[in-house]
Amino acid sequence: MKASRRMVELSLAALWLWSGVQPPLMAWDESIAMLARLGLPQAALGPLFLAPCALDVSFAAWIAWRPRAWAWRLQALVVLFYSAVVAVALPENWLHPFAPLVKNLPILAMLLWLGANREETQ
Repeated sequence: MKASRRMVELSLAALWLWSGVQPPLMAWDESIAMLARLGLPQAALGPLFLAPCALDVSFAAWIAWRPRAWAWRLQALVVLFYSAVVAVALPENWLHPFAPLVKNLPILAMLLWLGANREETQ
């Protein structure tokens, strides 16, 4: 596996790991408040918050230990889903100074590139 490719993979693993671990440890209340804005039942907010966090950590583990072509495509679908939910339910993020939605464009490009170059991810 080429070093530059592996660096892209591991940078994505770090991103997924951080996005799965940081919110429940450091931003629980803020995250639950954002989910509440989606109109979800109060009792469901905790589990619905932790499930994507666990998925993000799982993606980090897949990338670090056994990257597969199908996993890149699955990650791209999840990024699209997360982005769609945020874009519709929390539209102020389009104008947020840290550009959380716009940052998903290069992430999607990396995921699609990794998925298209299967010879090293089978």
